[in-house]
Amino acid sequence: MQAAFVLPVVFLAFAIQSGESIKCYNCNSASDPKCADPFMTGENSNLLVECTPDFVKQASDAINAVSKKVSEFASSFGFGENKPSTEITNAEFICAKEDFSNGNKTWTVRHCALPGSDKTDLCKYLTDAGKDKPNAPKVSFCDTCNTDGCNGASDVQAALMAVIIPCAALILAQFN
Repeated sequence: MQAAFVLPVVFLAFAIQSGESIKCYNCNSASDPKCADPFMTGENSNLLVECTPDFVKQASDAINAVSKKVSEFASSFGFGENKPSTEITNAEFICAKEDFSNGNKTWTVRHCALPGSDKTDLCKYLTDAGKDKPNAPKVSFCDTCNTDGCNGASDVQAALMAVIIPCAALILAQFN
């Protein structure tokens, strides 16, 4: 009786995910060298976050605070700035990875992002943002994706299930 109960419980434990939101790596190699390539997912599982409106809003608020200071400084010299709308509601999220360079400095950023539209494409926006500004960071790589952990490496849940199910079957065979 117990053996018949073990397999469904083991299967459900690994099949049920913690939420429906995508999970992305969230880091910046300028402050965390482990974020740089080559990226080791096993060592960086603590950087995997669930992309929820609250999480992205907190990150966006922090970025907007810095952006506001930069905009105020730039406007004092007569420069303006257009930026895409970042309204966060019940949007589905994507993962993003960018590599930046500025002079001899390079860094990698991995994060949750809002999906692009005809008006706002993250990679195009970031690439265009530094075109006319000689001292601005340049984007050397930018990519977005829409599966868990895709801005680091492939998802391991399927591989884990391929190991767990045969192990559970072996355990059940011991009880028969």
